[in-house]
Amino acid sequence: MAGHPHNCARAGLLAPLLALLLLTGSCATAPPPAAPVSHWVVPALTYLRDAPRYEGNVLGQLYRGEQVDRLDGSDEGGWWRVRAGRTGQTGYLPGDLLSQNPVQLTHLYVAVANVPLRECPQETCPTLQLLYAGDRVQELEENSQGWQRVLVGKGRTLGWLPPGVLAEKPVATKSPRPEKPYVYVAVARLKLRLNPELKAPVVKTLALNDQVERLEIGPDGWVRVRQPSSSAAGWVQGRYLKPLPVKAPPARKPKPPAPEKPEKKESPPEPTIM
Repeated sequence: MAGHPHNCARAGLLAPLLALLLLTGSCATAPPPAAPVSHWVVPALTYLRDAPRYEGNVLGQLYRGEQVDRLDGSDEGGWWRVRAGRTGQTGYLPGDLLSQNPVQLTHLYVAVANVPLRECPQETCPTLQLLYAGDRVQELEENSQGWQRVLVGKGRTLGWLPPGVLAEKPVATKSPRPEKPYVYVAVARLKLRLNPELKAPVVKTLALNDQVERLEIGPDGWVRVRQPSSSAAGWVQGRYLKPLPVKAPPARKPKPPAPEKPEKKESPPEPTIM
């Protein structure tokens, strides 16, 4: 039976509309990802990891007050995916270590002529570098003995200073600030060792004309140095350091030829006794 003419007309109008709706629906774009939201690190020191768990590999260190951006709003067991503002690295941090508001930083100044920045809060700990009167540091924390954990300079060297050496304002000093004792590697390759002995583990291998800062003189010609570009510190033999860069490493002396072994002369046969 033929359809009613009005129904056919309505069907003819609806078909293009349905097709248009299907077309626009298929072309609709996904909503844009959420914009990164800035947060700030609260603890003195924490680690950016490559996976949302403490067993993940460490990608880098983050310090109190550093800004990070939360990237996608994900929350994997309390871990957030973030991008570090200082380094641009992307990784994971526990969300409860971050603040939505900027964290107030405390900057102090060295108030003594010079003081060693140490790896740990004891006078016997290795020296990382020397600080001088007026040097500005960022205070991170203070332990029960009064030692202060600080960050130094653009290199972000992390270390400890003893009680009573920092002030809230720069202290005027009459003595001029000494030049840092920089020296240069004068051999093609020089092993930077953990302790002043040849059997000690190698921290880093230095190359010709690498600049290092001399920190202290040790026994038997050993010198403790720090490479400013990497902050690596350790011990080297002082005879391989020069006050200025060199054009080329010293030529190796050729080994003297081994002495020729004298030819063995055959002894005459012993006479036969009859």
